[in-house]
Amino acid sequence: MKYNRQTPCVYKKINVVYHGVPKNASTSVKNALYEYEHGHPFDGNKQWIHKGNEKGGSIYPSLDSIRSDFEDALHFTVVRHPFERFKSFYSDIFARTTNIRVGAPPFYTDNQIKIEEKPIDEVIDMIEQFSDDEADEHFASQSSFVHHDNCCIVKMEDMEAGWIDICERLSVEHRPLSVYNKSEDIVMLNDNQKQRLYQRYSDDFNNFDYKV
Repeated sequence: MKYNRQTPCVYKKINVVYHGVPKNASTSVKNALYEYEHGHPFDGNKQWIHKGNEKGGSIYPSLDSIRSDFEDALHFTVVRHPFERFKSFYSDIFARTTNIRVGAPPFYTDNQIKIEEKPIDEVIDMIEQFSDDEADEHFASQSSFVHHDNCCIVKMEDMEAGWIDICERLSVEHRPLSVYNKSEDIVMLNDNQKQRLYQRYSDDFNNFDYKV
């Protein structure tokens, strides 16, 4: 069973498919793309932009449709160093440094995992137990969210330049991304923890050219 797995989001008017990865500015990017697509900001709680229903502003075709019907669209994703993404996930879920999370996602309740402060090693124990197909979207590998061979890669480490490039490719006026869901960076990883995370996210290190 896949939990809360975001699939690529389509914006037909501006001809773009965004392969969003949780913890990688996806709320900011989807709100910006929505505004370019519709000519006005998303009306409502910015978190609802992810929803593909009457409350939300996102369109999620099937993966088969993504691969067959949107070949001529610009496909892009935003990635970040796997260590930094883990730290953001840990800070949000298990260090509780943001105030937006209400309740526990189904993955955690179904697997009897309490959303509470936990040591880093205990959280790494957890993410090592679940494959990408089984994992919650917040710690599944970034590679598992990319569903097109010719996907433009924007790195959060160079987000400003990458976003300017995306805007140029889409022929839209560049506007800086708004920031949502920012958590405090309070996490320090030791060498053993880094090695374990490297093994868990080896696909991300290799596919996106990151170093330990």
